Amino acid sequence: MGDFFSNINWGLIILSILLGLAIGLFITMRREAKKSVTLLSEDEFVTNMRKGQLIDLRKKDEFERGHINGARNIPAVTLTRDIGKLRADLPVYLYCENGKSCKRSVLLLSSKGFKDIYQLEGGLENFSGALKTKKQK
Repeated sequence: MGDFFSNINWGLIILSILLGLAIGLFITMRREAKKSVTLLSEDEFVTNMRKGQLIDLRKKDEFERGHINGARNIPAVTLTRDIGKLRADLPVYLYCENGKSCKRSVLLLSSKGFKDIYQLEGGLENFSGALKTKKQK
């Protein structure tokens, strides 16, 4: 019996367990994000976005190059710090460049009590409407 345990590569076993846990966590987070958000087509998004808080999650320079009129810029990387700028009792309409940055933001908002979270399906790169740009001085 002693030979059996001495021949086991414990490092590989621990690494396999950690990898399994990481994959499980990733799958669980994706599932939770999907449950917490309603994906809207461009038409649905445009029709409803004025009923709540319209948030552009891209970086400031991307926002200034062109954004949906009426959107506030709260970059995804600063949302944890700036979450107090949003009201949990109002719907939140999110968009980013391609929809990927929204996933983490949805999880954060959901964990902070936000219930009505909507996302522009495919992000701004699939948006065909007019964009507002910041005027250059």
